[in-house]
Amino acid sequence: MKNLAKMLENPFDDRQISLAELVSFTTDNIERMKANNPGGELTVRITATQSGHDLVMQRFTADETKLGARKGSKQAKDAFRKTLPATMAKLAAAVSTKYGENSPQYAECLPHGRSIFSTATDDTLASNIQTFINGVTAHQADLGAQVVTDATAVKTAWLEVYAPSESASAAKSATQDDKKYARENLQLMLYLNLIKFCEMHPREPEKLATYMTQSLLEDHPRSTGEEPAPAPSPTPAP
Repeated sequence: MKNLAKMLENPFDDRQISLAELVSFTTDNIERMKANNPGGELTVRITATQSGHDLVMQRFTADETKLGARKGSKQAKDAFRKTLPATMAKLAAAVSTKYGENSPQYAECLPHGRSIFSTATDDTLASNIQTFINGVTAHQADLGAQVVTDATAVKTAWLEVYAPSESASAAKSATQDDKKYARENLQLMLYLNLIKFCEMHPREPEKLATYMTQSLLEDHPRSTGEEPAPAPSPTPAP
C-alpha cells in the first residue's frame, strides 16, 4: 500500500522546478481550468491561482528593478573608491609640502598614512576622511581654506554614493523574503488545485491532463542567473 502521508506532500515544492517552469505551468493550468469549469466549480480556484500568479510576477519584477538599483549604486561606490587614493594624495601633498611627511602636523592629519584610503572598510572610510578634515582645519591658517573645502567635498561625495549602496543591500533581504513568500504561495495554490481535481475525478487519473500539463515542469534548464527555488517554510504547528 502507498504511504498515505506522501499524499500530503506538495509536489510543486520540488526545488528542481525553475521559476520559468512554474509560471508557464501556472498560466497553462489557469487557462485549462477556465476552459473546463462545469457549473463554475473551479471559479474559486481560478481566482486564487491567478492572484498567486500575479503576486509572483509583481515580486520578481520588483526584485529585478531593485537588482538594477543595487548594481548601479555598487558601481558608483566602487568607482569612487578607485579614484579616492589619488584624490587624497593630492590633498595630503598640501600638508607634506608645508610641514613634511615626518612632521607632527602630518601625523595629526594622516595618523594611518595615505594607504588607509585604499584599505579602510566602507563603514570606516568616512571617519578616516573626517580625521583628515579635522587635521587640516586645525592648521587652516597655514594650509589655507581651500584644502579644508576640498576635503569636506570628498567626504560629502563619499556619503552620497555610500548611503544608497547600503540601503540597497539592506533592502535585498526583505526582497528575498517577499519573493520566497510569493513563490511558496503559488506552489500551495497549485497543490490545492490538484486536490480539487482529485475531488472532482476520483479514480480517474487520466482526467488530470485536462487541467495540468506536467511536462511544462520537466526538463527545462534554469535560465542563467536564476536562483534555485527556496526550501519551503515548515508549516506551523496548530
